[in-house]
Amino acid sequence: MEEQLSRIDYIRELISDSRYDDALEMLSIATEEEPDNVDYNYELARIFMEMGNYPSAISNLELTVEKVRNYLLYYMLAEAYQADNQIDKAIGAYLKAIMLNEQFALPYKKLGILFLGRGDKVSSVEYFEDYLKLDIAKDEKESVQKVLDRIKND
Repeated sequence: MEEQLSRIDYIRELISDSRYDDALEMLSIATEEEPDNVDYNYELARIFMEMGNYPSAISNLELTVEKVRNYLLYYMLAEAYQADNQIDKAIGAYLKAIMLNEQFALPYKKLGILFLGRGDKVSSVEYFEDYLKLDIAKDEKESVQKVLDRIKND
């Protein structure tokens, strides 16, 4: 006997097959029935990120993080803000990701890069140094250390 997929599992299958139009159609129906469903809003955000529709991804992620405070969701929201050139909001979301999980390395590096781009070397150095204290690959540490050395020597 074949096991029946739940609606969200079916939508995720469509997404994994890159059938975004079909997934969007299913999600449109699903969100009409359950507008506050976290899973549906998250999957919409994933599709919109993949399609480069950052404002729509942001609105769905903002709905999601209102209901679920999760460091990965805040990281994804920060990525969407950054892609949409909303740098202040990206910084805020990366900081929230760190607040929820201080051992999650990626936001530290992203903050180092964003502050460097703004010319704020002091903050950039701080976040890169924090990043280097975390569990990251040796070659990554060496690469970031070189960047850090260049910043400090400028």
